[in-house]
Amino acid sequence: MKKIKLHKGKKHSICSCEMSKSLPFCDNTHRTYNEKNQTNYKSVKIIAQDTVIIDINSSTWK
Repeated sequence: MKKIKLHKGKKHSICSCEMSKSLPFCDNTHRTYNEKNQTNYKSVKIIAQDTVIIDINSSTWK
């Protein structure tokens, strides 16, 4: 599990493809993968209403 800080009013892109080198944040690695594999991965966009720290986890993160 990772703790991340989301800043009030800022758009945060969270990785959904598990390929990002900066997990849990998206680095747009999915774009090349999508083109090569005809997939449609996208990041999850979050805009926090307040600055908060959240716990985030994925069973596939190393």
